[in-house]
Amino acid sequence: MIHLPPRPGADVACDMSTASDTPEERLDEYAQLIERALVRRERRPGTVVLAFAADARDAVESLARREAACCPFLDYRVETTGDEVVWTITNTLTGADRAAAEATLDAFTRLASTPAAGR
Repeated sequence: MIHLPPRPGADVACDMSTASDTPEERLDEYAQLIERALVRRERRPGTVVLAFAADARDAVESLARREAACCPFLDYRVETTGDEVVWTITNTLTGADRAAAEATLDAFTRLASTPAAGR
């Protein structure tokens, strides 16, 4: 399991200025991973759960680490459960920051809601 906790005091903003990939490249990588390996997705208040086929673990961990670097205000966990790699993204913020971070979780949900997602 990997756990990438939120960075205390981090701005609620996505910053890819130091990323090794561009936003377009990352979105393309997500699309390919979702098409190939997404098993299920779940959105509940404060959390998004994305479950992938077990053979996608390296790709999921890589994306989780890069997301934690550009959006450090969220909590990221990747663990293997049975034959799935489960990526849980959690909003632990309160107040106005919580609402702003929920918008990011909504974006993850939309990303995983492509026609082929959750076959």
